[in-house]
Amino acid sequence: MRAVLLLLLPWGLVMPATAQQGTPQERLPAMREEARPVRLVAVGDINLAASVGRVMAARGMRYPFAPTRPLLRAADIAFGNLECCVAEGGSPLPDKQFTFRAHPRTARALADAGFDIVSLANNHAWDYGREALAETVRHVRAAGVAVTGAGNNRAQAHALTVLERNGLRVGFLAYLGMFPPLLSESATLPSVAMASVTSITQEVRAAARQVDFLIVSLHAGKELAKRPTARQRTLAIAAINAGADIVLGHHPHVVQPVEIYRSRIICYSLGNFVFSASGRGSGAMLDATLYPDGSIRARLRPLVLAGVQPRLTGPARAIPLFTSVDRHQR
Repeated sequence: MRAVLLLLLPWGLVMPATAQQGTPQERLPAMREEARPVRLVAVGDINLAASVGRVMAARGMRYPFAPTRPLLRAADIAFGNLECCVAEGGSPLPDKQFTFRAHPRTARALADAGFDIVSLANNHAWDYGREALAETVRHVRAAGVAVTGAGNNRAQAHALTVLERNGLRVGFLAYLGMFPPLLSESATLPSVAMASVTSITQEVRAAARQVDFLIVSLHAGKELAKRPTARQRTLAIAAINAGADIVLGHHPHVVQPVEIYRSRIICYSLGNFVFSASGRGSGAMLDATLYPDGSIRARLRPLVLAGVQPRLTGPARAIPLFTSVDRHQR
């Protein structure tokens, strides 16, 4: 048994290549000599409805993303959590205090900003019912942005999404870890992927064999809490144990600590990105490079939420880290 505490140096964290079953270099023959590193940039919650939608209507579709657009577009893969539906149909779910529905044209703003993939496994993607959820998937994909964590049925919601970049296959799975769901999963109706240790373990294990790197998005936790809940940790650790390389968390609307567990990264909450005109909460950007040998170099870049425009505040800085006790080092 060995306690592992890694400090975030100014140039970031380095996750070494490993040689245990389920690690990238054993997953696919695709880890070939001609493969090149892939830069992944990930942010937290994105809400294009309500006050953000009004600002976009007044100042243009590009306005919220203008300060970060060059960085997002420079990445090989840019990821975010789209925490609203993008639709014209549907009706707001009863008994929900906040419901968010953005105009379909905002999907094109995501693509223009540089996003390659978004998670819809969250508690606002279904705000206007199953019809609007299905419409959201259609609009986002039509704009050229991939979707994970939602689909026209349970199987599609839980399906692996793969993006190939620079000769490497990077897979994404996404889960909503909040119970009880307002819309249950259905074998025949539009659904979001609900999290359980069993589903995460089975699906991550199967997905890890098909890709060089596996990213798991997890929408869970308590709003405005500075540290993850026990359930957040249980689900995230289950994902890493099953073969995930990075867990990207969101929902608390504030940045939470990062845990280095079995030499892999758990970002419990990246906080907000573009969410409201008030600039509530806090946000951060994970800037990671995935190498063909299975190693990862990463840094967390703090954001200032200046109204609807998130801005980088400077170079990466030290952040709170958990100490992980790992009996089976990768």
